Amino acid sequence: MMFFKKKDKKEFESKTILTQNVNKELYKVAREYNLPISSLDFNLLSYKTYVKFPGDDFVEADKQLLEKFMIEDNLINEEAEIKQIYEIEIIKSKPNDKFELLGEMNVNNLYTYAEFIVSKYSLLNNLKKIKEELNKKKIKNSLLIGIFDLMDEDIKKLQNIILIDGKLNSDFKIRLCKGLEPIKSVNGEIIYHFSKNTLIFPVKKGDVLIEIILPKPGRNGRDCRGKIIKVEKLKEFKIPEILFDEGAIEKKVSDEKILFVAKKDGYITKEDGKFVIKDEMEVRQINLKTGNVKGADKSDVKLNVKENNVLKEAIMDNMIVETTELIVKGNIGNKAKIKTQKLIIEGQTHKNSKIITQEGEINVHKGEVKAKKLKIKRLEGGVVIADEVDIGLSIGGRVYAKKIKINTMLSHNKFFASEEIKICDDKGEENLLSISPKKVLKEIDDEKLKKRLTEIEQFINVKTKELNKLKEIYLSIKNTMHEYKKEYLKNKKEGKRNSPLILKKLKEYNKLIENIDKIKREINILKKEEENILDTIEYLQSGIFNAKILCNSLWKPFNRVEFELIEPPVKVVYDTKGDEGRCGFKLKDNFKIVKIRIENDICN
Repeated sequence: MMFFKKKDKKEFESKTILTQNVNKELYKVAREYNLPISSLDFNLLSYKTYVKFPGDDFVEADKQLLEKFMIEDNLINEEAEIKQIYEIEIIKSKPNDKFELLGEMNVNNLYTYAEFIVSKYSLLNNLKKIKEELNKKKIKNSLLIGIFDLMDEDIKKLQNIILIDGKLNSDFKIRLCKGLEPIKSVNGEIIYHFSKNTLIFPVKKGDVLIEIILPKPGRNGRDCRGKIIKVEKLKEFKIPEILFDEGAIEKKVSDEKILFVAKKDGYITKEDGKFVIKDEMEVRQINLKTGNVKGADKSDVKLNVKENNVLKEAIMDNMIVETTELIVKGNIGNKAKIKTQKLIIEGQTHKNSKIITQEGEINVHKGEVKAKKLKIKRLEGGVVIADEVDIGLSIGGRVYAKKIKINTMLSHNKFFASEEIKICDDKGEENLLSISPKKVLKEIDDEKLKKRLTEIEQFINVKTKELNKLKEIYLSIKNTMHEYKKEYLKNKKEGKRNSPLILKKLKEYNKLIENIDKIKREINILKKEEENILDTIEYLQSGIFNAKILCNSLWKPFNRVEFELIEPPVKVVYDTKGDEGRCGFKLKDNFKIVKIRIENDICN
C-alpha cells in the first residue's frame, strides 16, 4: 500500500476528467489528497476513439471510419495511429455486497492478446457490471476498448453458467482482445549440414546436405493498445549457385527453402567446384585437418587410408573413424578409436587404441579389438574379444573367443575359449589355455538366468491356476451361452430387439473367452522364454564337456591347461611337462582332464 505525505485536510469525494492515461490521473489524485491508490476507483462515463491516416491529422472515428482503419493495410502501416480519450469519474472505492469481480489478468509480452480468468469466488449478481468492470481492467492495462474485442461472446457464456446466488462452480476464462500478430521477417541463409572444415564427412541416403533458407519479408503487427509492432527489414541476400552431382544429390525447391538431399550413402566432398558423394574415398592420413570420421559404420561406404610410412601413423592419436569398410595401409595411433564392419590394417595398432569390427585382418595388434571374425598376423600383448579368431604368431596376448586358432604360440599368452583352442605350433612356455564359457560369454550372467527361471516357473504356476478357474467357469456356462447365442442370432435375423439380459450375458461370455485366450498366450510366451533359458544354461553347464584344447605339434613344458566349470564353480587344471607329445585335452564328466589323440593335421 502506498501513502503520500499529508499536505492539507481536503476530503476527496469525486473528480470528473478527460484523459488518455487513467492510471496517471489516479496517481495524481492519490498524491493530491494523500490517499492510497488502492482506495480509488473510477466510472467510465464515455470515451471517444481517434484515428490518424498517413498524411492526415487525428480525427474522431465514427463506425465507418473505424472499420476503414481496421483493415490490414492500415493496421500494418507505421504512419497510421489510433488512440482513445476517456471521460472518467474518479471516486473512492466502495465495497459492493452484490458484485465483486475477482480473478487474474493475463497479457502476453507483445500485448497482442489479453484474457481475464474469472475466479469462482467472484460474486456476479449484477450482470451489467461484468462488461463495465472488464473494460475498466482493460483501460488500467492501457488496452483499447471496443477495438480487437473478443469479450461479448465469452460474457454470454459466463452469464449462462452463473448460479442463482451469483457464484460459479469453477474459474472461467474470458478473452478480452486479440490484436494483429506480427509476422517475423525470414532472412536468407545458407546452412551446410556437414562440416566444411573436414575433408571427410560421411552422409546417409535422405540426409539434408545443404539448406538454403529463402528470404521472406515479414509483416508489421498492431497490439491491443493500438501501437504498431515493427518487424525487422530483410537483410540483403543473394541465392548462391550450387553445383552438384545430380546422380547422387537431389535438389528440392519449395516456397520456404531449397534443399540438397543425399540420394545414397557415401562421403560428401567437392571436386572441381561440384559437390559429389563418393562410395569410396582415399586419403593420405586421418588427422586434425581431415577431422574425425563419424556415423558411416552402418552405411555402404569404404575408406582407404594410404599412409604407410612406418615412422608415421595413418590414423593419428585420439582420432575417431566410423565407416563401413576401412583399409589402413599404416599404423593406428595412441587412443585412436575405430568402428567398422570390415577392416584391414596393414600396419600395427597402438596399445591404447580401441577397435570394433564385424570382421577384419590386422598385421600387428597391440591394442584392444572386438570382432565377430578376426585374423591377426602377429599378436603382441594386445587384447582380442571375438567369436572366432585366427592368430599367426602370439606373444603376451590375451584372447577371449568361442574358437581360437594360433599358428605359432610363443610365451606369456592367455587364451580363454568356450568351444575350442587350436595350436598349430607350440614354441612357448607359461601360457594359459582355458576353456571358460563364463569369461568368454560375459554378457550371460548364469545367476540372473537361474533367478529369472525361478520367476518364470512361479508365473507359469500362477497363470495356470488362473486359467483352470476360468476354464471351469467356461464349462459350467457353455451350454447356457449356446442357447443365448441361438436366441440372439434368431432375434437379429427377424429384426427383433434382444433383451438387455442376453446382451449382458453374451458380453460377459465373450470377455471370458478373451481372458482365456490372453492367459494362454501369456503362458506360451513364458514357456518359450523358459525353454531359451534352459538351452542357454545347458550350453553353459554341459558345453564345457564338448570343448577341446588341441596342439598339432609337441607340447612344450610349463603351459597350463584349464577347464573352468560354472556348476560346481571349480577350475580343473593340468600343467604340461613336455612329454605329452602331439595331443589334445578335454574334460570328462568326472571332472578330470584327459588326453585325446589327434589323427590328422588339424591346421590344414
